[in-house]
Amino acid sequence: MKPQTRKRLRIAAWPLGILSVLVVGVVVCELIGWPFLKSPLQNTLTQRLERPVEFGGQFKLKLFGSIRLDTSAFRIGPHNDLPAESPLGGDLVKAGIVHLEIPYSTVWQAMRKQSQQQPLRITSLRFSEIDAVLKRTADGRANWIFTKPTPEETKQPTPLPIVDELVVERGHLIFDDAILKTALDANVSTHEGAQAGRGNASSGLLVQGQGQREERPFEFHITSSGVLPLVARDASSVVPITIRLSSGESKFSFDGSGADLLSFQAISGEATLSGLSLAKVGDVLGLTLPTTEAFTLKGRLSKAGQVWSLRQAVLGVGDSHLGGDFTVDRRPEVPLLTGELTGSRLILADLLPAFGVARPGTGNPKPPSGQVVPEKEFDIPSLRTMDADVKVRLQRADLGNLFRQPLAPLEGDLSLKTGVLRLTNVLARAAGGEVSGSLGLDGTQDNPLWTVDLRWAGIELEQWLRPRNTTSQSTKPSGEKPGYVSGKLGGHAKLEARGKSTQKMIASTDGTVQAWVRDGTISHLVIEAVGLDIAQGLGLLVVGDNPLPMYCAVMKVDAQDGKLTPEAAIIDTKDSTLFIEGSVSLADEQLALKVTSKPKDISPATLRSPLRVEGSFAKPKLALEKKPIAGKVLAAIALGVIHPLAALIPLFDAGDNDAAGGCQRALRQLRDADGPATARASQAPKASDKNLPAENAPAPTTKK
Repeated sequence: MKPQTRKRLRIAAWPLGILSVLVVGVVVCELIGWPFLKSPLQNTLTQRLERPVEFGGQFKLKLFGSIRLDTSAFRIGPHNDLPAESPLGGDLVKAGIVHLEIPYSTVWQAMRKQSQQQPLRITSLRFSEIDAVLKRTADGRANWIFTKPTPEETKQPTPLPIVDELVVERGHLIFDDAILKTALDANVSTHEGAQAGRGNASSGLLVQGQGQREERPFEFHITSSGVLPLVARDASSVVPITIRLSSGESKFSFDGSGADLLSFQAISGEATLSGLSLAKVGDVLGLTLPTTEAFTLKGRLSKAGQVWSLRQAVLGVGDSHLGGDFTVDRRPEVPLLTGELTGSRLILADLLPAFGVARPGTGNPKPPSGQVVPEKEFDIPSLRTMDADVKVRLQRADLGNLFRQPLAPLEGDLSLKTGVLRLTNVLARAAGGEVSGSLGLDGTQDNPLWTVDLRWAGIELEQWLRPRNTTSQSTKPSGEKPGYVSGKLGGHAKLEARGKSTQKMIASTDGTVQAWVRDGTISHLVIEAVGLDIAQGLGLLVVGDNPLPMYCAVMKVDAQDGKLTPEAAIIDTKDSTLFIEGSVSLADEQLALKVTSKPKDISPATLRSPLRVEGSFAKPKLALEKKPIAGKVLAAIALGVIHPLAALIPLFDAGDNDAAGGCQRALRQLRDADGPATARASQAPKASDKNLPAENAPAPTTKK
């Protein structure tokens, strides 16, 4: 080899040797864990984080690929600038036998002091034991922020760090977040969990403690059998898990499997939730749910990413039996609830608490003395916290004791979008007829707007109404007495109202309500009783009641600012014509109605006088106008002095065959308001009536 070549090799060997020594040194340091970096790392972190950082006697650091630290102890103290009395004071973490893994991207983010709106990521955290205190104040300051935020950053809430894997064998966690309005005090143990868990007795997890959410205290008890991390990005390894939560009268239980506890990754199992009202539980879960009576909800709960699902749900509210399948997607800025509400029975009275009616456990106050309409304001802002698209498919809806038959089925499409709630495509059937239309609530306005547009047709009143005419001459084949009224009921209600409570809503009602009866009859005794026809009334009591055909039975009520005024309200029979006039004040809850009977036949003994319905909703009063009666009685007494038979002269009523003229005027009013078909629907059909109203046509097929 030439001398020149050897010289060049010697010159090149020095840097190669130095590089080799450096590589070997780095490899050796990596193998032994860089022990000499303990003190400098403590000092650097203490200076950089502006808070004391201490490691235990055993220290091992790995730097290849990511930063991995193992130490026998670890402590992060409070920020150096915090006064002793600060709510963010005290140690952040005190732990033993710690394993920490952080990607270099997190280190780079912290060194550059990037926006605190970008959460720090920690790949893995493992502790044999730990005491951790996480606090965040309402102004956005948090003790887990490792760099001092700028004034702009303190105005916005800082997200919690993202931890891909968090495992704690035994620990104590205090979490107090003023922004989330959530506080926790939890104890964690894998050893005790082994005894509490099911299946594999060699390992397990127990998490228990108490907390507070939206000022509502709760307790929790969580166990698992098998090794279950608190947080794990990998959802492939799931273990059995049980959860028990309780908050006052509200209780939640879960029996199934999952991969972690904090994010509920891969959670799936049977869940049961019960409480005094769905609304109270919805507030905690961040969902918009109605105020109800005590309820119990059961179903199969699962989660995939940010999508929660509840399948085969069974919901009992009061005496109602409901169910369905539901999904809550929390990926959008506003969570979206979708699904189908089904059920074998809905008691409409169980929905009354949603409109402010007082029920035990709902928190709804009773109306003031002398009133019946609730004054509690609705939680309108909650309509903007969630969107919804739910199909309503109920087998039946019971209306109350007055009605013999329920609405069966009751269907509709419920939607909630940016504060606007709608129930469209409403379809309900009862007693051979049906109800259709839509309901709405626009909660985006300062004064919420309520809308009602409902039509009903072909409802057989005798089948639908419960009261039976015990004085009737006839008896049905089933052995029961007929009803007081029969015929096919039709009508249309188109109303608008504004208000944040039921009281304010009905007090501002505007619109019209129309109703009519086709092919109808009414109890003869009722007609005579309203007209105080003593002679015919006594006769009917002796020989038995019989129905009178109704030539006309129509009603049109106008609503303006909560005052209902009958524009037309007439029942016309061959015996008499009844007229209803006056008003009903929904705002003042006062009645001021007058029922007048115009006879068509001759009666030898009658005290006909208008019947008044007065008083409040809480205490209605029925009274006869006294002047007409007093005049007839005084005249009868005076003539009775002359001759006993002469006393009957003032009580004699020759009838009024022109009384039906008012019914024709009412029909014309309905014809002008709602078209000729409506007017024809009010009358008994004639042979020449070729165009019968829709209620005479076959009912459409029920939606599926």
